[in-house]
Amino acid sequence: MQAVEMYAEKALVAPVSIESLEQPELTAIRMRALRRKARRISAYARFNVEMLTAMAVEVESDLAALRH
Repeated sequence: MQAVEMYAEKALVAPVSIESLEQPELTAIRMRALRRKARRISAYARFNVEMLTAMAVEVESDLAALRH
């Protein structure tokens, strides 16, 4: 219930009464919120992979330098 009100505030629209929404509308709001959350998680994961890859390249070059 609070999630819908928070969504309305973030969207800069007047808060909507939960009682006035029908189930398909509530489902749509929840699905959009889940989609946004999934995008944030995906972006964070991509960033972490890029950082770990960069660190691995650096470690490999340091090891190669130590061997020679």
